[in-house]
Amino acid sequence: MKKKLILVLILLVLLVGVFIYIAPKFSRLWRENSASQNVDLPAAKNYQEFVTSTKEEIKNEVKPDEEQPEEDVVIKAVFDSEIAQTRGEIKNINLNVPFTSQAPSANWEQPYQDACEEASFLMLDYYYQNKKFGSATDTEKLINTLVDWQVANWGAHANLPVQELKKLVGENSTYRVELVYDLTAEKIKNILQTGQPLIVPANGKKLANPNFKNGGPEYHMLVIKGYVDDKFITNDPGTRLGADFIYTSENLLDSIADWDTLSKKADGPKTGIIIRK
Repeated sequence: MKKKLILVLILLVLLVGVFIYIAPKFSRLWRENSASQNVDLPAAKNYQEFVTSTKEEIKNEVKPDEEQPEEDVVIKAVFDSEIAQTRGEIKNINLNVPFTSQAPSANWEQPYQDACEEASFLMLDYYYQNKKFGSATDTEKLINTLVDWQVANWGAHANLPVQELKKLVGENSTYRVELVYDLTAEKIKNILQTGQPLIVPANGKKLANPNFKNGGPEYHMLVIKGYVDDKFITNDPGTRLGADFIYTSENLLDSIADWDTLSKKADGPKTGIIIRK
């Protein structure tokens, strides 16, 4: 009887210790998330609508370049320091990127548990095509097609560093894919001002998203589709509640990290992916 009582007391002490350790983390996530989600979203713009208005605004500010298509010149201009400063005054942007979870049927078994990369690419593909996702079954087929390609060509479906996602998109579409290094909040906003969403890798354990199971994935990818002041609007495929999910700039930038295949951790550089028509 005395031994049982001692075991019960030890168990209670352990439970209290676990609660003391975990509770502050979940409390912080809840506070950050609650504060960030209370945001009035600007009206969402389709790609062609956004690019047309952007071209009209700045085409007179850039010099023609016969070696580059007009769209390339305009996009390059947004990264020009002088013009970027002016356009930095835009308070908010919201690109009309359609949303899908990486587990469209709420089946979180493989391959969907690790399908955030495929879902992120598909969201950008449908954004440029101005399409909406069909049924959950149809969306699963799209994800499975990309997964099957990886298994057939690379021998496995695994976490994809940004370089590997670039290859996957290049081999399965006609899009031009570019990597953007050393991401900052300003650099992300400048990219969004061209009408282009951005795919970013992240350490899911750092993301302030209380909808994640088990504290979030070790490695994750999501789409940044806009911003309001110091907050970023995302489509986060890691949860069915990921459409228009808001992260603070501080939390998102702290979480962005590429997958390191040697350390098997999301502790690589802050590199993002642009997919262009």
